[in-house]
Amino acid sequence: MTLNAFLLPFAESFKKQGWQVDAAASDISKYDNVLNTHDHCFNINFCRNPFKLKQLYQSLKHIRNLLKEQQYDVVHVHTPIAAFLTRLAAIGIKDTNVFYTAHGFHYINTNPKWKNALFYLAEKLAGYKTDHLFVINQDDYKFAVEKKILPENKITLIHGIGVDLMRYQIDEQARIDIRKQLQLSDDCFMLLQIAELNHNKNHTIVLQALALLKQMYSDADIRYVVVGEGVLKENLQQQANVLGLSNIVQFLGQRDDIPSLLSACDALSLSSKREGLPRCMLEAMCVKKPIVASKIRGCTDLLSSGAGVLVEHNNVEQWAKAIEKLYLHPEQRNEMGKIGYQLINDYYQQQKVVDVVLAIYKRIYNDKTSI
Repeated sequence: MTLNAFLLPFAESFKKQGWQVDAAASDISKYDNVLNTHDHCFNINFCRNPFKLKQLYQSLKHIRNLLKEQQYDVVHVHTPIAAFLTRLAAIGIKDTNVFYTAHGFHYINTNPKWKNALFYLAEKLAGYKTDHLFVINQDDYKFAVEKKILPENKITLIHGIGVDLMRYQIDEQARIDIRKQLQLSDDCFMLLQIAELNHNKNHTIVLQALALLKQMYSDADIRYVVVGEGVLKENLQQQANVLGLSNIVQFLGQRDDIPSLLSACDALSLSSKREGLPRCMLEAMCVKKPIVASKIRGCTDLLSSGAGVLVEHNNVEQWAKAIEKLYLHPEQRNEMGKIGYQLINDYYQQQKVVDVVLAIYKRIYNDKTSI
């Protein structure tokens, strides 16, 4: 899923250099785009559960055999478990450099100290088998430098994995169609959240904030539209009912029309406790939508310039005031949307991010042909 959703533009640019570009991941044969973009594809049964030691060992053995057989010049790893296992598997394999893109370190201030100590130890150990580290937000860059995960000249800050502005154009017809489908009036304030329904995404705080707003504005035409699936779906639906929000909240499940939904909404919310650099926020900024989000790593990179409102992830009153501000002031929503769009245009466009990564490859492997 990671390859298919985020990394194909990198593979395409690498292949244009005349390089051989292979891919290895779980369930890789399910994605035709991944198969068609790469020279060779290998299915590795990566296990995401750190406690399933037998499966982890099998994954480790499989990837090590692959690295030995193929003798790559560079292996570029993504996602925490796969990245850690691959770097472990690469120990002792000569002439293969390992690059790592950290999509958000698990080391965060709100963790218990023992948990952060474990995450730090894991990153520090894996750092010994990392030849270049890419990080996608300022906090992770600061952490990697200050904790000396790698020497500073081997750490590069990139602006996420980039977004394709052309894919996210404001579509007025889509706005009309989606709102009709959701039975929303033209004047209805639609707050959209695109996130897996789990504890980290913290939808509960938004529900509680909306309950406060309902007390203040009993006749307000507000809808909270939630896109995504997850283990907390039934729990969140029950919370909405208990809070008297059953006529305000709509759970849409998984959707494949995100650009249309973004065109239809008036603002995006993201209430996470931990993020790297949220893709949904980048997408919302592409269509000039304002955002209310947790004041956490990654979100601050995107909103500190004025593209939205930052609030403490666990402060109900702040969330209520932020949503109220966006609801009451459409002119401020428009201004925030313009600021966000300009930020994307200047720094976060897909090809600009790809070019930065490509430049690192060229600097290190100017005349290599197998990646």
